[in-house]
Amino acid sequence: MAALTLGGALLLAASPELAAAETRAPQTMKPLAAVSLDAGAKHVIGYFVSAEGACKLTLAVHEGGESAPFSTSRLQVSVDAGKSAKFDTAEGKSLLFTCRPSAQTMTAAAIDRLASRIDAQ
Repeated sequence: MAALTLGGALLLAASPELAAAETRAPQTMKPLAAVSLDAGAKHVIGYFVSAEGACKLTLAVHEGGESAPFSTSRLQVSVDAGKSAKFDTAEGKSLLFTCRPSAQTMTAAAIDRLASRIDAQ
């Protein structure tokens, strides 16, 4: 699984004392069909093309509201068929993109990573 940050720290390993808060139902993507996702203060629009047995994912990340209308970044990543790429924000949000085995569809899901401490007793 590939993991990148979207404007913040990346949580590489989770403590067994932390629990995830919420995962939304994934959206199915087809080649060149855009998907729109919210990741906290960031808005992400993405699409992919199928090439060489992988999903070539392109994301446009808008960071800010009306006060920063031109604050958009683009990132591209190749996700092998049957694999996933996860993008985390510093706000406790993640986006998970999974390239299906045929590389003809992807799923995209927004995940709230907000965690609560579970006290061991």
